[in-house]
Amino acid sequence: MPKWSSPLFSDIRNALGESVVFSIWKGRVYFRSWVKPANPQTNPQQAHRDVMAKLVARWKAVIDTQAKKSAWNAVALDQLITGYNLFVKEGRKSKISAAVTAAWDGTQATITITYTLGFGAADARIYRWDGTNLVDVTPTGGLSPGANQTFDDVVTAQGTYEYYIADSRVLVSGDTAPQDYQAITKWEPDEANGVAKEAKVTV
Repeated sequence: MPKWSSPLFSDIRNALGESVVFSIWKGRVYFRSWVKPANPQTNPQQAHRDVMAKLVARWKAVIDTQAKKSAWNAVALDQLITGYNLFVKEGRKSKISAAVTAAWDGTQATITITYTLGFGAADARIYRWDGTNLVDVTPTGGLSPGANQTFDDVVTAQGTYEYYIADSRVLVSGDTAPQDYQAITKWEPDEANGVAKEAKVTV
């Protein structure tokens, strides 16, 4: 590769149109031909993009006050990122799922939840939303690290239920958990179909 040095351009980056890309590697400026980035839009790729889009939309819809943003920022501070970045990071690394329907036996139904935590199990909770009430349904012993962990949640009324992975550390002063702004994700990437699938169960 030809070497290039100029006292006028000691730090130059990014692309010049669609012809040349400038960057720095180990303190040295280099440039190369521009190549159109590959974007095959495979189903797995589309599924993860859909999860990302839904996380961003949820942040905008639920983290709707400065107090809530400040609570997330406070938890994110030790990672030197913003609360928004932490919310999306934890959401992308976590996933939760359940069967679309659960059988009603006349008095109750058992719903099996499968989850993978994208942050520490000690800080994670799982909340159930029935359209009106948010309930912490985390097992007494807490959640477990590792992929595809499961537990059963028993409901005593028919209806539609959504399940969210939540971060218990995020709490506005004066509030008591569970709160909707703690609840991050109800999705997992459905790589076979290219969409974000929600943990939503009808009983």
